[in-house]
Amino acid sequence: MIGGPRIFRYVVRQDRGGSPNPFHGWCSLAVCKPQIRRSARVGDWIVGLRSRHNDQLIYAMRVDEVMALGDYWADPRFVAKRPGGDGPPDNFYRAMANGSMKQVANTLHDDSEAARDIAGLNALVSWHFWYFGDQSPPLPTDLVHLTHSGQGHSLHRRRRADDVAVLQHWLDHWPMGRNGNPVDAWPIGRQDYLRTSSWL
Repeated sequence: MIGGPRIFRYVVRQDRGGSPNPFHGWCSLAVCKPQIRRSARVGDWIVGLRSRHNDQLIYAMRVDEVMALGDYWADPRFVAKRPGGDGPPDNFYRAMANGSMKQVANTLHDDSEAARDIAGLNALVSWHFWYFGDQSPPLPTDLVHLTHSGQGHSLHRRRRADDVAVLQHWLDHWPMGRNGNPVDAWPIGRQDYLRTSSWL
């Protein structure tokens, strides 16, 4: 088994701006992918591949913080990611006094998805990320072995010892941060994207 940072790879079935959420200067994974959110540690990488084109990169993020969902809700840095902000939310699970988690009404997930979201326990947060969305580039030849298909995620399969270094070097061709818009949402510049939930 290869030591050092791990690379979790999965296919982003719907890229609506909420999971991952690359807005407000942070990339966060706070809903969906419960196994990844329970398992990932600071320093690991998350790689999301495009549905139907799994050799194209939706996003890559280094995990810089692992936070319990209740702490994510309470942290003032992430208030803009709550429902009612100027973009897709992902911060909509609040810790109650009895220790349970309550889903706050939002435009991304309904009650049927709450159990799966809460089972992930954590929100993963990154300021060291590249999000491409609808501008997703194909992986270079020396990283194409990281592709993944099907349900769930890959972790150790086909890993090489220098994958993290090669990935970082390749990503440095673009500015860090958001370099595209969500694949499955209205263009960011449209007023109705920001002011209504019709884009979902």
